[in-house]
Amino acid sequence: MAEPSRVIHIRNVGHEISETDLLQVVQPFGAVAKLVMLRTKNQALVQMEDLSASISAIQYYTTIQPSVRGRNVYLQYSSHQELTTDQSSHGRNPDQDEPNRILLVTVHHMLYPMTVEVLHQVFSPYGFVEKIVTFQKTAGFQALIQFQSRQSAIQAAGALHGRNIYDGCCQLDIQYSNLSELQVHYNNDRSRDFTNPSLPTEQRPRSSQLGYNDPSLFGFQQPGAAYGQVCILSSRPNSIMSVSFYCFILCFAKRYHYLT
Repeated sequence: MAEPSRVIHIRNVGHEISETDLLQVVQPFGAVAKLVMLRTKNQALVQMEDLSASISAIQYYTTIQPSVRGRNVYLQYSSHQELTTDQSSHGRNPDQDEPNRILLVTVHHMLYPMTVEVLHQVFSPYGFVEKIVTFQKTAGFQALIQFQSRQSAIQAAGALHGRNIYDGCCQLDIQYSNLSELQVHYNNDRSRDFTNPSLPTEQRPRSSQLGYNDPSLFGFQQPGAAYGQVCILSSRPNSIMSVSFYCFILCFAKRYHYLT
């Protein structure tokens, strides 16, 4: 076995395994200073804050085989005593991979509208959500979600990354943001500060055509509008909500003349 090092070398890291998955493997033994994913090699490098943490992790996993998302991974001491900029260049910037209480969420295959209310119902079971800001980028629909605690964000990312909100669509791609605090100026369907319900609601002109960019589709004109329980577990294990909830929202909106 190589000389003990703060840096742990992890092998057989498949593409289905995220940074959050690996953090859950090593964090019980101590704080993580850096993490670099070497995707082309199916490997990762994790630098612990102190040597005793990495020794404890290696000793534990010599007797118990760690498995992540059904795949066996293998831990050993790295030949490096610490991760440098040169090693980081082979993977993603480790500073961007460090756990943060703010998550950057990208929604792929979005066939149904996304609002602050929907995202809040999906993420709030993992801890108190303080703020949500949504926006449209070239990568698609994205949202920044700020939890009250870093641990809540880690749990949410680990549980929801790669999951679908609805059956077969609205897949969540979750990364850690490098922001320290979200700035929210309006409480509406695109942004919300749950710690400050007195913020004004921004008024925007209504689009002539309904679509996933049209905030009037759900008719949420007042912040904090209640519409019942929405976290309905789908029969498919990879989905968070049932499409029947989307139909319920449409019926609710039509009944109260939010839709024309």
